[in-house]
Amino acid sequence: MKAATIALTFLCLFPSPSLAAQVYGTLRESDRPVGPNVKVEVVCGGSTYSAVTDKYGSYKLFARETGKCTLRVYYQSQVPQTVIDSYSDPAHYDFDLIRQANGQYELRRK
Repeated sequence: MKAATIALTFLCLFPSPSLAAQVYGTLRESDRPVGPNVKVEVVCGGSTYSAVTDKYGSYKLFARETGKCTLRVYYQSQVPQTVIDSYSDPAHYDFDLIRQANGQYELRRK
């Protein structure tokens, strides 16, 4: 009984990422990865979850909420954003950063 109480306490104090919704994918510009350290945020309700890209433009984060969320990318002093869905199963989102005629970036799902 004591072991079960300790295990339950650890589960409550340190929730597993498997209880969260995984959001992952890649970011590209001009058919090339954006590179490392580009900040990616997912905002679900009042909570914000963030990650940075690796050298291949890949990102991965865990959001506790499911449903409609906003994905933001902090790239070259701009913050293009789009609406995504967060599920209890992993959700894969690859995006191209498209530079518009006015110089602003737009996120376009591949």
